Amino acid sequence: MNLSKVINNIDNIENKIQYHFRDKLLLIQSFIHSSVCNGFCQIELDGGSVVIGNNQRLEFLGDGILDYIASEYVYLKYPTFSEDFLSSYKSLIVNYYTLYKVCVSLSLQEFLVFNYESLGRNSANIKNYGDIVEAVIGAIYLDSQNMNCVKDFFYNIVLRIFNDNLDDIVENLFDWKGFLQSLLQKRGIEVPKYSLIDKNQEGFYIVAYLNGVEVSSGFGRTKKEAEKQAALNFIKKIEL
Repeated sequence: MNLSKVINNIDNIENKIQYHFRDKLLLIQSFIHSSVCNGFCQIELDGGSVVIGNNQRLEFLGDGILDYIASEYVYLKYPTFSEDFLSSYKSLIVNYYTLYKVCVSLSLQEFLVFNYESLGRNSANIKNYGDIVEAVIGAIYLDSQNMNCVKDFFYNIVLRIFNDNLDDIVENLFDWKGFLQSLLQKRGIEVPKYSLIDKNQEGFYIVAYLNGVEVSSGFGRTKKEAEKQAALNFIKKIEL
């Protein structure tokens, strides 16, 4: 197992994630894919032998911690919104596509240690990249024994990259129009009607009407995108 690309870049990685480890093995383990180490294995490090595992256990821990922190974040950010909305919005933050964006933004995938014969080009899939981020979260918690250190990583890095890529994430992952329709139908409320008001070189302008009254509007490069934006703006304006 060649760990040199991780070991030689520990300072670089720590600067990227804005956390410096006391136990460097935890950081190294975050980048070891199961294709090169199934469970635990022995490696040579600093002239001695140490036992280290792959990143699956750290990923498991990080997944749970991320879910908790993201749940707390949306709960506090949207104090009047329903459980349906909170759950859906949280899922945008913790899903693998968002974590993939975090990984690539920090270039962490460059340090993934894997067996090319086993994975080949599959090493670059969204899940493997997302696993790195979750493993790093688990490693930060174990090293610091302090949830605030993980929250710093979440708010300063994960949430920043999430917000920077929100349009792309929403476009790829979430159907706000369908979500709004389902939510209103559960409550016996009429589904809004969407009307095209204007179309030009920049895109489409859509207005959503409920019982004949304008409730929101949206603009997008496509009609579908504009309707999705109108639905999201409607959700933001009402207390669900």
